[in-house]
Amino acid sequence: MKKTKEPKTTVTIRLNDQQHALLQRVCRLKNQSQAGYLAHLATEQAKKDLLDYAVKQYVAGKASLSELVTKTGLDITTLMEAIAEVSATDRAARDTFLAAVKAISKAHKDPNFYEVALKALAS
Repeated sequence: MKKTKEPKTTVTIRLNDQQHALLQRVCRLKNQSQAGYLAHLATEQAKKDLLDYAVKQYVAGKASLSELVTKTGLDITTLMEAIAEVSATDRAARDTFLAAVKAISKAHKDPNFYEVALKALAS
């Protein structure tokens, strides 16, 4: 079965001598062409940037999941997993912060300190 070739687009970049030498070294070590290495690198970084953009937009309430799927071209599952991961990290940070504030509030016998922290998180 013959593999069909996808049409490709040529993108030209300009590198200074130092950048080119670095690229040549890494490609030699990886036994990979410069074009292949840069294509892979650019593709992976673009996916990360799109995902980062989508998560930030969703968390900020600026766009819905369906809007972000349309805008970024990412699948909904990938997007939801990334949002859940960020939300879990945010919850863990919030819980750690509140535990520390509660301990300080008790140590200084100042329950108002904890209330102020809760209000700050709410805003």
